[in-house]
Amino acid sequence: MSKNARKLEWCSPKLTAKRKCLDKKRINAVLQTENLFWPEDDEDSFFTASKVNYVINNKINTHSLEKNDTNLLCSQMTMGAHQEITLFGTQQNSLKLSNFKEDTFFSKSVLDTVMTEYEEIVETKNDSCLPDNCHDDKSVLTVSAVEKLISYSPLELFTSINQNSMTDKTPLEDTALLNVESSNNFHQGRADESIFNTINLHSEQKTESQKQLKFDDTIFANINIEDLTIDEDKELFVENIQDDAGVQNSQRFLDDVAIFKVPHAPAPISCKAGQKIKVPQRDNFVSGSQYTVHSHLSNITSIANLSRLDWDSQAFSDKIENDFPSKGAFFGLPDKVKRMIFEYKGIQSLYEWQEECLNLPAIHERRNLIYALPTSGGKTLVAEILMLREVLCREKDVLFILPYVSIVQEKVSAMSPFAIAMNFIVDEYTAGKGKCPPMKRRKRKSIFIASIEKGAVLIDSLIEAQRADEIGLIVVDELHLIGEKGRGATLEALLTKIMFIDVNIQIVGMSATIGNLEEVSSFLKADVYTRSFRPVELREFIKCGNDILEINTAGKTLDEVFVYSRNVNFNYSESLSRSDPDHLAGLVAECAPEHCVLVFCPSRKNCENVALLLSRILPKKFVQHRKREKEDLMDALDKVCGVLGDVLAKTIPYGIAYHHSGLTIDERKFIETAYRFGVLSVICCTSTLAAGVNLPAKRVIIRAPYVGSEFMTLCRYKQMVGRAGRAGMGEAGESFLITTSRDNIRVGEMLFSPMDKAITSLDYEDCIGLQSLVLSAIGLEIANCRTDLYRLVGCTLLSVQANQLGLSTEQMVLKLIREMFKHKVLELCASVASKKDIPDILTTQDVQNVSSRTSHEHRRLFISKSTRFQLTNIGRAAFKAGIDYKHAFAIHAELKLAQKQLILTNYAHLLYLVVSFNSNAKGDELFPAEAGILYRVYMSLDDTTQALFKLLGFTEAVAVKMAKTMSVQGPLELKLNRLYKVLVLIDILNVLPLHVVASRYKVERGMLQTLINQSTAAASAIVRLCEQLDAFWCFKSLFERISAKLDRCGTMELEPLLDLPAVKINRAKQLYSAGFKTIEDIAKCKPIDLVRLVEHMPMKISKEIISAAKIILMKKLDYLEEEAEALKMCLT
Repeated sequence: MSKNARKLEWCSPKLTAKRKCLDKKRINAVLQTENLFWPEDDEDSFFTASKVNYVINNKINTHSLEKNDTNLLCSQMTMGAHQEITLFGTQQNSLKLSNFKEDTFFSKSVLDTVMTEYEEIVETKNDSCLPDNCHDDKSVLTVSAVEKLISYSPLELFTSINQNSMTDKTPLEDTALLNVESSNNFHQGRADESIFNTINLHSEQKTESQKQLKFDDTIFANINIEDLTIDEDKELFVENIQDDAGVQNSQRFLDDVAIFKVPHAPAPISCKAGQKIKVPQRDNFVSGSQYTVHSHLSNITSIANLSRLDWDSQAFSDKIENDFPSKGAFFGLPDKVKRMIFEYKGIQSLYEWQEECLNLPAIHERRNLIYALPTSGGKTLVAEILMLREVLCREKDVLFILPYVSIVQEKVSAMSPFAIAMNFIVDEYTAGKGKCPPMKRRKRKSIFIASIEKGAVLIDSLIEAQRADEIGLIVVDELHLIGEKGRGATLEALLTKIMFIDVNIQIVGMSATIGNLEEVSSFLKADVYTRSFRPVELREFIKCGNDILEINTAGKTLDEVFVYSRNVNFNYSESLSRSDPDHLAGLVAECAPEHCVLVFCPSRKNCENVALLLSRILPKKFVQHRKREKEDLMDALDKVCGVLGDVLAKTIPYGIAYHHSGLTIDERKFIETAYRFGVLSVICCTSTLAAGVNLPAKRVIIRAPYVGSEFMTLCRYKQMVGRAGRAGMGEAGESFLITTSRDNIRVGEMLFSPMDKAITSLDYEDCIGLQSLVLSAIGLEIANCRTDLYRLVGCTLLSVQANQLGLSTEQMVLKLIREMFKHKVLELCASVASKKDIPDILTTQDVQNVSSRTSHEHRRLFISKSTRFQLTNIGRAAFKAGIDYKHAFAIHAELKLAQKQLILTNYAHLLYLVVSFNSNAKGDELFPAEAGILYRVYMSLDDTTQALFKLLGFTEAVAVKMAKTMSVQGPLELKLNRLYKVLVLIDILNVLPLHVVASRYKVERGMLQTLINQSTAAASAIVRLCEQLDAFWCFKSLFERISAKLDRCGTMELEPLLDLPAVKINRAKQLYSAGFKTIEDIAKCKPIDLVRLVEHMPMKISKEIISAAKIILMKKLDYLEEEAEALKMCLT
């Protein structure tokens, strides 16, 4: 049987007579494999399917599995130290057997096969091998019983006979085989692999001082890093961070940070219901629940210490009646939704704070709300319940704004099963995806899940179509991004327009890191709820040389805040100490491979170097851990993603990988999946993972307090350490910040500073953000005079912060209006327009200065506060394209020039215009051109593509000069950098494998995907721009085709499959080869069919793809039904 065919025998006729402990009713439950609502934390893994097939194909050969596989089976059965796990359920989480995936190693099919093949052996043993509770009515088979049964069946089923285990003690006498120590007995013949012989992370008997992780650190004494080759040494330590400021230790750190004053916690506050609250200045450590209504904020200097309020005395302690239709007892939702949420999330109840938050007055009365909790507190579940309630109970559409495309796609997949079951639509709005305005549906409501930029375009289209009231709720994740330069202005403008039009849309924002909640809540006119809840404890440490200090947030003095914990050196050899002075390998080995570790690094290159370093230092024990599954992972990266990178090929065997934007989306997804299953135990990553991906860890190590070349802020630090200690990952999480003596003062400043404030960026770079807001407001006709614009800008966060920033919003608006009239972006409305050209404007505020002017001056236009104006064609084009008017003029000039001699023999000239849309002053955004590669590729181009180079001034003389100097600098630098990207895109459109293109042009694969996404969005924006300019009517269809080609990057037959979210070219080829050629083929198949027929297809991904296909068909059905209704109305 083929390794990857995954054709498992689900029901054997021999089972029921031979397995007395199994409940017949529960046996049938495993056949419910098509259920779309598996608990998220029990998702299956393609990494284990090969193990199952291997066992079946070799008929459980006594040497077919590695010694380590017994530990794999046992570790998957172990889910927590405080739970009695059974084969068919757990007392805490109530996970049924059907919740275990059909292709996981611990599944019914595996145990069935084991017991069937060795039924004679099992029959000969006394029933006493099973505990008493296996003979009752529930017929549960506990972990201990499974271990006993497997142990009583020859242990060579899962491992070769271990001579050390052949003692007089029978297997049945030991019922605690799940201890971590048991895993250390499989390789006692190898001295360099037994490093975890004293680790017991789940022991409850140890005192607080004994809970510190310990291991045999003699393993590092024998490692000689000098044995590396010269090439390997250069590869590893190119970015080794040296501390040139002196020897680092705990005393040096304490001396350096002694200049900072420890903040003191104010006394508890109590207030009566309805009483206005005045709160003292905040500190950094918030605890307890806190809530403030917006009407009280004007009397509060700071709201962060509302945690010390008496919760029972709050105004919302009395039950408030909902003002929306209720369809059930679960916050107004049907009971079916509650069951689905609990089953899908694998939970039995909500956290206390979630119950509190969902019963706030802001929720009952539909007021705007901001809720802020630490990372991992469960904020997203509250948002999902609110969105489902809005769609199902109030029957209004919802907009969910997320910061990154990857998170948007992940959330679309997560919500699709609910949409199918509850009959609503989930729409993805990213780059080229999502229709604006969306189709108006009568029967089904929609949840629009969008990136910040595409969400803004969607809202503008609804306002313009006078359909904004179809939206009932807007949820914003990571609300603190409103202070980010560039994207923050887009988000602020979106929320400002929603509040300005006032069509009863509720805004709910959530974040873990906002330092000025009072200002943001004043901007949104929102109530505020915060709580310092974490499902598990987080212990924060600072590593100063060999000393480790623990951060005690309750300390009142410096010595109480930074408490000495221990001294470490891990018995490093001399050469190893030089190579790994920060003891990264030792810190990792304390926790991994049994538990997961995240290592945050300052740069992408440093991520790869640290991963390589760890793979050289860590012992061979790491190679044996989940070895076969790691081989499957490498096979999947090679076949599905197209290539297994050199670095990953070296590090994955040790359970180590890196994660940054240089990897493709598919590569990152495989790595994330492997990490969640414990196949990978260490990921070296950049800071973007902390905000963009939900990957929890037992331990977080911050390699250096830098993000790129910038020093880390408290917001970034909290996001990173917040990944440690998620629910279900043990009693506590740990974080280690590694510092050098040169950074001590800055680390102290960061730790004692308040949380980062969200500062408006509407005034950033000559007020581009404010200009876009004014432009869109005039274009949407929600503000078309100075009075309206003043009122609009008064609704912004800029207005709230204007005084402290020393700005005058009225003067800023007035200056923008003048500039727009001067550049002919604005014009007077037809009823008041002057018949002559207007070179400048003069407002009524300047009338007093008119008398001093001579009659020879140019005529001036007088505009009062009520004078109405509108956008010109170029102004409307800029507004539609979502760009500033200066950029619009530049694009207009490019299109005008290209129109005279457009080359349409291939896509090159159109791609050049697309690249120009996102180009900076030098054209080197994302990556610059390599002169040698550009020359070599140019010489191999066909005549039609070379014609574009010659049209842009790239002659043979220029080519020869570039080849000699090996530089693109000069008068043609901008055009050459653009042409370099054009050549990259041509190869991609020709369906050249991404890794081949990356190698050819020396660009990271992830950067190529970013280029594709940016180019897709640019092509869509040019289409919208051309729609407003009659002179460019011919470009519209051309760029629509370019946008579609870039979005899919595949052949014609694969294009339907590429409409599915997260399905890229390689996965589409797999589906097509397996016989799934259309969306309809995908929608009508069963998840298990995809798993069996498509290589490396996990059940979770299979269900997500099928759900997405059904959503697409639901949208097509809606369109046809709406069209049929319109035709019926015409005939009546």
